[in-house]
Amino acid sequence: MGFFDFFTEEIAIDLGTANTLIIHDDKVVVDAPSIVARDRITGKITHVGQEANMMQGKTHENIKTIRPLKDGVIADFAASEEMISMFIKNIPALKKKWFTPALRMVVCIPSGITEVEMRAVKESCERVNGKEVYLIHEP
Repeated sequence: MGFFDFFTEEIAIDLGTANTLIIHDDKVVVDAPSIVARDRITGKITHVGQEANMMQGKTHENIKTIRPLKDGVIADFAASEEMISMFIKNIPALKKKWFTPALRMVVCIPSGITEVEMRAVKESCERVNGKEVYLIHEP
């Protein structure tokens, strides 16, 4: 255990095509649909998870709901990175911190994933403040 380990939080992420699970301190803190709502004009992600799921099929023509993961693999890199980032920001224990802690992450990936897709998942997690990212193949 190092001196700066209290600046690090540990989380586990299961990126699924239908739902995304995030576990922190042995509790499921995020269990939300893997869907985002994007503004077509600006290209900005407006809602993720349950809010975006409720907007599906009922939105204005300028807002499009998409699923950034197809068959357990990242299909839309920017949307999935923003989705992961917004899910991590919604973890209640991390909201109470005065600073943004570095994250030690374990991410579940499908066993049939290619090297390029594996690198995309790892880079996406590193961009959302992941200091150490470990990938685990799930059957």
